[in-house]
Amino acid sequence: MHKIVALTGAGISKASGIPTFEEMGDLRDKLSRRYFISNPEEFYRILSTMKQNIEKAVPNAAHNALAQYGVPIVTMNVDGLHRKAGSKEVIEIHGNLDWVLCKKCGKKYEFNWVRNSLYCEECGDLLEPDVVLYGDQIPYYFNAVEMIGSADKLLVVGTSFYTSTVNDLVYMARRAGITVDTINAAAEVEVPKYLRNNHGGE
Repeated sequence: MHKIVALTGAGISKASGIPTFEEMGDLRDKLSRRYFISNPEEFYRILSTMKQNIEKAVPNAAHNALAQYGVPIVTMNVDGLHRKAGSKEVIEIHGNLDWVLCKKCGKKYEFNWVRNSLYCEECGDLLEPDVVLYGDQIPYYFNAVEMIGSADKLLVVGTSFYTSTVNDLVYMARRAGITVDTINAAAEVEVPKYLRNNHGGE
């Protein structure tokens, strides 16, 4: 029996009503460490809009299929939809929009705190999003490498291959002799037959 790991990007959540970065103009430029430091109010306005979309979204057929068949997942997404679908092994390599953090005193707040204040009530420091911004290190990168490295097949779903992270992980998998299958055009509906067969589905 093959061990399958999925690597997912924004395309998998499109059918859940969450726009991809390509559909949101210059969003990538504004999700950078530099922009956050220089424009925190506008930065959090953008993230709050993303959070509103996420709160309305529900997992679609692709999220549910990966959860149903127990496929471990490395995701670029911050929407939490894999967890909502019931997936147990999920590495959210770019974090999520559940929390904001105070790096100075360590206090943690639910994300919606920033709708009222961008600052920690304990020490007054600017709160940090629990997401990886362009220009940041990726804390769970080597966890993702380990998970993907344990697979026989890597199923890449809904990625634009824009980020170096995706390209690096796919390159590493191929170098290790792991079969890589890519589903992008129909990411929200298509489930490979071997996935169903491998995990005992119909």
